[in-house]
Amino acid sequence: MLNYKHAYHAGNHADVLKHVCLIYFIKSIKYSYNSILYIDTHAGSGYYDLNNEHIQKNKEHQTGIEKMLSFTTNDPYLRFYLKTINNINKSNKLKFYPGSPKIIQHLTDKIDELYFYELHTNEFRLLKNKFLKNSNIKIINDDGFRFPSKIKIKKQKKGIILIDPSYEEKDDHEKVINLITKNYEQLENKIIIIWYPMINRNDTNNFIDGFKKTGIQNILRIEMPIQNDNEEINMTGSGLLVFNAHNKTKQSLRGTIIELQKCLQLKGNKKKVIVNYLR
Repeated sequence: MLNYKHAYHAGNHADVLKHVCLIYFIKSIKYSYNSILYIDTHAGSGYYDLNNEHIQKNKEHQTGIEKMLSFTTNDPYLRFYLKTINNINKSNKLKFYPGSPKIIQHLTDKIDELYFYELHTNEFRLLKNKFLKNSNIKIINDDGFRFPSKIKIKKQKKGIILIDPSYEEKDDHEKVINLITKNYEQLENKIIIIWYPMINRNDTNNFIDGFKKTGIQNILRIEMPIQNDNEEINMTGSGLLVFNAHNKTKQSLRGTIIELQKCLQLKGNKKKVIVNYLR
């Protein structure tokens, strides 16, 4: 949807979940490999001024990063997430919330290959202007679902692919499943992270079932509800499907997601986190 602006949602509970996990994976892969590939299919504008009118209109950051700033935790992955956000801001007082492109740029090196896709023209222009000095970053004004036919991907090269459309288009769920089904063999050496919103429980279950039918093994499902199912509310939580993760990821992240839910969930929530492989 070309009218979609992530600025309305920047820093919300779904962003925090996505970025906590993204930072975990980028940190782990960079520990083992000098040069990696990173592809962001729906990059947005890179980072977001918290005083921007779009952010102030919905104030969704109050459901996510704002709660995290006052949350005391000993969890190492949550602490590193907060450290990363503060370091990007160069202050403990947040002026802007970094989207995935800015987080990745901060945590990678000039020898890494970074591709940021953004179809929305205005968002693309903002994104491009923010990374003009980064020669290893390619900003592409195109549909991120088309990246397998646009980028020559070295099968042996390690990397991360983040697929996070808005799902405001009715066929986005189907597009995501088709993207993986048609290109998984080409991407099986990459960590693939698919973000999805939890709005309608049946839609979420059908989406998950679509991946079960692919026959792909060891797909890790991470879900964090922040409130009980309620179809009258736009989003009650969010989730990630992760392909080709290290076999210790479930054990490593489960406690982190439980701790994160404690911080972000609303009063009365009875829905528990899910950190399990699809069966």
